[in-house]
Amino acid sequence: NNAIQGDATDILEMIPPNIEQFIASHNQIYGRLPASLNNLPKLRQFNMASNSLSGILPGFIESFATLEDLDLSNQMEGFTGPIPEKLWRSLSLKILNLADNMLTGTVPSLVGNLA
Repeated sequence: NNAIQGDATDILEMIPPNIEQFIASHNQIYGRLPASLNNLPKLRQFNMASNSLSGILPGFIESFATLEDLDLSNQMEGFTGPIPEKLWRSLSLKILNLADNMLTGTVPSLVGNLA
């Protein structure tokens, strides 16, 4: 737990491009995630659980060719809408936690393709 406060887009723009793990869980980060995070090509772990993120879950997974662990669970505001189909097509994703959001729709059979 830290006391990081601020808009998610502003915070994510400050991350160095060579980072492999970004863990900013249990903070006071709010707003929407950007649609693209092309500046993080080596990212393996992305954890922003237990914040106040909201909006539609972006299909930014194609920005993360090496992403193995994605945790966006337990958002105070919560993500809404369907889970982007692009997320299920990731070849490197091994851990996905989207619990305690307000997502809708079904989990496609593609979920069996996760690593």
